[in-house]
Amino acid sequence: MNSENKTNSPNISTNSQPYESKEELNEKAPFEFGLSVALGVITIILIAATAYLGLIKF
Repeated sequence: MNSENKTNSPNISTNSQPYESKEELNEKAPFEFGLSVALGVITIILIAATAYLGLIKF
């Protein structure tokens, strides 16, 4: 019986993106946070407006 031991390099996907540095992440974080807060506020305003106009009922 012949068994082969193959030593492969760590599993790295060919499509994986390189790690971002802390500086790049620190630049992105405030923008993404502001965007998510703005979208949340807009969603709440739209829900409140449609409820006020009677288009949806709670």
